[in-house]
Amino acid sequence: MNKIILLLLTLLMINGAVGCSHEQDHDIYIIYTNDIHANARGENIGLAGVKAFKDSYVNSHTYVSMVDCGDFSEGTEYGSVRCGHYMVMLMNDCGYDVVALGNQDFDYGISELQQMIDQANFDIVDCNIKYTGSGTALTGYSPYVIKSYGYTKVAFIGVMTPDILTTGKPAYHAICENDEIVYDFYQGTDGQDLWDQVQKTVDQVRKKVDYVIVLSHLGIETKSEPYTSFEMIANTTGIDAVIDGHSHTVNSGEAVLNKNGEEVCFTSTGKNIENIGVMILKKDHTFQTVLYPYVDERDPFILAELDDIDAEIKERGGN
Repeated sequence: MNKIILLLLTLLMINGAVGCSHEQDHDIYIIYTNDIHANARGENIGLAGVKAFKDSYVNSHTYVSMVDCGDFSEGTEYGSVRCGHYMVMLMNDCGYDVVALGNQDFDYGISELQQMIDQANFDIVDCNIKYTGSGTALTGYSPYVIKSYGYTKVAFIGVMTPDILTTGKPAYHAICENDEIVYDFYQGTDGQDLWDQVQKTVDQVRKKVDYVIVLSHLGIETKSEPYTSFEMIANTTGIDAVIDGHSHTVNSGEAVLNKNGEEVCFTSTGKNIENIGVMILKKDHTFQTVLYPYVDERDPFILAELDDIDAEIKERGGN
């Protein structure tokens, strides 16, 4: 990888693998983003940089995946002109593997979100969406997905903020039918219902895999309490790492204690692809997390695709 600037490096210890019947044969590299907000061009990176970055890792390492923690489809004309469909097309071509939903991915309405999910070549995960209406529920996503890296298995679980229930915002209207809310997010009143749902999902996969990673769109801001990622960690067990979104926090990696006092790796890249994160699941079962604020390579196919989209947006009357 050429001239990639290293922002921050954190090494965190985790407990030994639970479901391991064979030794992990290579380090596993998880590239991550969050809160892209349709900033496809970006300033220092953009999606063309994301694609080139992933390709460089695929070319130099045995096991590589790329994930995102939600709010990818709303924020610029790359999202709004075709209700997120440009962004899904671009993320398909970038090679994303697993994506969690964010509250603002609902902004264009359930019908458009369903079309985005159907269009996606990547797995979409969310464990705390429950339809309570009498019509047609959102489909095509799963509470979690398990990926294999040789004999080593990693579960990716999605968790989305109940902040979507904030009245007056587009996402709120998207989850209503006849002015009645028809989606539940296990919000409860004090967070316990949500933590119980997360714990139930973790328990379903914990003995099947070597690592459990939560792709969280909860954030850590006090205004989101009691539904923050720090509170999720403090009220659950069995999670090895949390990659976070929603609060646009830049966190290169820290150890946060879970309900049993065990360390959980926590990290977040900020917003608008101002950083690309890399989480390394090392052979000795430690985590290493790195944030990169700049890459000097851009994928030419993605750049050409962006030019084509710009022309289409102009034809449609955009800026």
